[in-house]
Amino acid sequence: YVVLTTPTYSNPTQLMRVVPQDVQVSAQNAIINYGVTDRLTAIITASIIQKQLSALTFFGETSGIPLGASYTGTKGFADLTTSAAYKIFDDGNHRVQIRSGFAYPLSQDTQNIHLLQVGGSYSNERAFYSLQPGSRTFDYLPGIVYVAHHADWSWGLSYRGRIPLANNPQGWRFGDLHEFNSWLGYNIGSNLSSTVRLSNTLQGAIRGHDSQISGASVPTNPNYYGGFMTEIYGGLGIDGGIIGHQELSIEIESGVPLYQDLNGPQIRKNWQSGMALKVKEGLI
Repeated sequence: YVVLTTPTYSNPTQLMRVVPQDVQVSAQNAIINYGVTDRLTAIITASIIQKQLSALTFFGETSGIPLGASYTGTKGFADLTTSAAYKIFDDGNHRVQIRSGFAYPLSQDTQNIHLLQVGGSYSNERAFYSLQPGSRTFDYLPGIVYVAHHADWSWGLSYRGRIPLANNPQGWRFGDLHEFNSWLGYNIGSNLSSTVRLSNTLQGAIRGHDSQISGASVPTNPNYYGGFMTEIYGGLGIDGGIIGHQELSIEIESGVPLYQDLNGPQIRKNWQSGMALKVKEGLI
């Protein structure tokens, strides 16, 4: 349906010919938290990311007949952020913390991919916006979190934003990102806890465009990014005390979308899973 009705961004008289079928993303993140005072914490994060694309190319200029598939991808340094979290209220059972920080334009945004073309040849072209390891923009990172607990129960609310402050050297930036979370936790035992989290994410379309990201592929249109999504996650936390190492902990979380209202034709998200290994240096 998309290839029969959707025009390209660069040439409205031409129909889309390449439609992504699957995108797999894996990321490795390193996070350092340092308690400057009892109320103030400094945070540094860095990440490496790999993205793999499966896309279907259709024959000719207007047909709905598949020609073949492309399997390509990108990888590289994705992000470096610094931020500070400040505790503005804490009575022992309820805590409120505000957060402010920045992401720095150190990632790559000009990597290339190989795609099957309508004539049967393969191109070497600039990867789509979403396939680049990062956006190479300077972003502001606001946030606030409320956490409470009573006996074996805990709960909380949080907001996290990512606001690009200017276009990158290629002439574009992702839309503003706003993420709202609520969660409920329960301590199953002294070293084991469980959580359920509801996440709502709103992101605008890309502003600007890269003249080198063009052609008859759906993700070349900067208007086909962003939207609204609601997801639900289940998590498990394992304290290192279970193996005699109080300085260690492992957190595992997986989730699926409940609702997606995306801008234009996009691949819908199927699931997400993550694992974090934490080390508390002060206890070693």
